[in-house]
Amino acid sequence: MKRVISLLFLLLVSGYGAFASAITIAAARSLPVGSTVTISGIVLNGPELGTIRYVQDGTGGIGVFSLALSSTVKGDLVSVTGVTDDYFNLLEINPVTSWNLISSGNPLPLPAIITPSQLDETVEGELVQINSVTFSNPGGLFTGNATFGFSANGQPGVIYLRSNSPLVGTSIPSGNVTLTGICSQNNLAYQVLPRDTNDLVSSGSIQITVPPVQLNITTSGFDIQWETNVTGSTYINFGNSPALGSTLTGTAGTTHLVTVSGATASEVFYVKAFSVSGNDTAFSDTKVFITASNSSGAIKAYFNRTVDHAVANAPTNYAIQLNNAIDDTLKAYIDRCQQTLDIAIYNFDNVNTTQIIQAINDAYSRGVQIRIISDGSNNNAALPSLNAAIPKVSSPTIPALYYGIMHNKFVVMDANASNADLPVVWTGSTNWSNDQLYTDANNVIIFQDQSLAVAYTMEFNEMWGSAGMTPVPANAKFGPDKADNTPHEFLIGGKRVENYFSPSDNVNYQIIKTINAADAQLFFSTYVFTRYDLAFAIEDRVNHGIYTAGIVDDSSNGGGYPYSIMQSVMGNKIELYDHPSLPGILHHKYMIVDQLNASLDPLVLTGSHNWSNTANLKNDENTVIVHDENISNQYYQEFYKRFYESGGTLGVKETEKNSPAFMLYPNPAHDKIFIEMELSAQTSMTIMIMDLTGKILIKKNITAVSGSNQVQLNGAPLAPGMYLVRVNAGGWQKFQKVVVE
Repeated sequence: MKRVISLLFLLLVSGYGAFASAITIAAARSLPVGSTVTISGIVLNGPELGTIRYVQDGTGGIGVFSLALSSTVKGDLVSVTGVTDDYFNLLEINPVTSWNLISSGNPLPLPAIITPSQLDETVEGELVQINSVTFSNPGGLFTGNATFGFSANGQPGVIYLRSNSPLVGTSIPSGNVTLTGICSQNNLAYQVLPRDTNDLVSSGSIQITVPPVQLNITTSGFDIQWETNVTGSTYINFGNSPALGSTLTGTAGTTHLVTVSGATASEVFYVKAFSVSGNDTAFSDTKVFITASNSSGAIKAYFNRTVDHAVANAPTNYAIQLNNAIDDTLKAYIDRCQQTLDIAIYNFDNVNTTQIIQAINDAYSRGVQIRIISDGSNNNAALPSLNAAIPKVSSPTIPALYYGIMHNKFVVMDANASNADLPVVWTGSTNWSNDQLYTDANNVIIFQDQSLAVAYTMEFNEMWGSAGMTPVPANAKFGPDKADNTPHEFLIGGKRVENYFSPSDNVNYQIIKTINAADAQLFFSTYVFTRYDLAFAIEDRVNHGIYTAGIVDDSSNGGGYPYSIMQSVMGNKIELYDHPSLPGILHHKYMIVDQLNASLDPLVLTGSHNWSNTANLKNDENTVIVHDENISNQYYQEFYKRFYESGGTLGVKETEKNSPAFMLYPNPAHDKIFIEMELSAQTSMTIMIMDLTGKILIKKNITAVSGSNQVQLNGAPLAPGMYLVRVNAGGWQKFQKVVVE
């Protein structure tokens, strides 16, 4: 059948005189790479696959990579002259020296009907169709710049979606699907490139349209909710292992809710949701959830460079700078460790890290079970100084095109202790080297939470190859080999915390979601920024009126095209960390959203994940998203200081909560302080004078009316010194320093 179709298609296009000098695509494909060719055919795709256009005639297909063809769409008949090139084993024409649009609106060639095992060089660049496809993770959401596994006819295959694909954000089908797309190749792997929702035709009547999410987390259970396109039953299979084993049911409908109860604190559950309508069943993939812990839930953030307390949301929420003391703090935590210590570290140098080395050796001497994973491409000169009996594993480096780096910097302490106040997770951007600890701008975030510690231990065990002290290399999985098999939602100290690992959890998609969550303010500070889709997402937020500012380190190509995209809309609100007077590098990887608006879900995203392709697709990384006004404001105090150091300035909008016109005088003051405010309506407000520890010395409650208001505070009882004046009234607040002489 395919030969007949190809012959008819060849006859169709051969009637055009413009193709007199063209050769068939099959002939072009048979020539050596680097040959100049002229081909003609029908364009199979538009911008949903990016810059590349796949062109097919009656003999074959080929990729054409050129911005010149960016205006072409499906059904355009083109002739192209250019040079053949091998791009990670994909044959394409690049560069293009000339091209012509012959006509538009032509029918596409019929796809070749194949099985996954027939995805090979003979159909590369062509439209293909695979029947009876089932996806490996049904009921989830398609994300961008990611691959998704499927099977058909007992054979495995993968599809790949770019970040701008129309399929991003739609549900992964949960039944049999007819898959249409273009056969492409990346390195040694062939993959199908679907173009839009029309390329995935489901045979079932019921589909999961919103994947299962975990809600109302407690120490004894949680809710699971999902949605379907039509009314169906409500079930979950669940258990403490992937084998599942138990079933719960809920009320039928299109919105489905099941409650898991009777659990214990920090208990891990594997859950597969499904709904039945008639003879059709829609299944989700198996997801991993965990209950809340009995831990204190304390979250602490530390910075190794100066911060600016002037933009703190309260004197009791000053960000903490550990000046030359991050190693001291890590040592103190390790010294308290009692049972287990798991370390995943990218760079552990032996210069000025003696305290960390000694703390690890001391922990081993007192009986703590220690496991260490390091990056295989780094020297990690401190490792020989550790007790030789401590088991250690290095991440794989071969094949280099497949594996990235083990870029984590996390420590898990006493994860499974019976005392829930012992488990600790230490993470952030800081490597254990002289520059990283003392010079380069870095952050550390520490969680006292058993549930999060359990999740990090699960990730560690996947790389270790076992849950025991002895690593099992045959079972160990790094980089692209890892699976999305850890919990992502946590309730820590009453705050929502999300946790993701790379590359299994498509963290780039989570970064885009976090950017899109900004309703008022967006700030970012990152070492590497090479992802165009992240730059476009930030551009979109700016164009929607979100106050946005950022810092990018220029030493890692920060001044590349993504920077240009953002600078075109951000202007002087984006800075390169390239001033000669600034020490070291800017090594952060954090983003702050709506940090001064408690009603808008203020949050901070941080961890080890640089904003790059390699971090998302190859490296072992970890990322946390903390939904908390105080933690996000602490990161803002650090950001504010770094931004001004880089030569930038920030306006009133991002430092005040929509406060009215405000004036405090005199400053310095003596026996009286006056505050004037211009209000548009009657407002109840509280005015306080506090010392620098946050102790309230003077407090006054007033009801101000519209127009100009003047409040006099008697400063006579105040000794000479610096104080903080705080004015708040519901939706806004203002802090200002005042000196009393």
